[in-house]
Amino acid sequence: MTKALHGRVRGKTIELDEDPGVAEGQEVEVQMKVVEPAKSTQAAVSPGLAEIYAILGERYHSGHTDTAERHNEHQP
Repeated sequence: MTKALHGRVRGKTIELDEDPGVAEGQEVEVQMKVVEPAKSTQAAVSPGLAEIYAILGERYHSGHTDTAERHNEHQP
């Protein structure tokens, strides 16, 4: 019997995504084919959006060293 199964290697163990349908303790022979990771289907970011992300990623220094201390100043 020949069967193709998918799984992942964890240390010296291969964790299969499905039951191989073989009795416990049954001797088997394994041939491995390494599966390349899927390429990202995410679209590239436009230059304008990249500029906005860059601006949002910059740190803003308010001058306050302990903002938590002044938390309630704006509360009614």
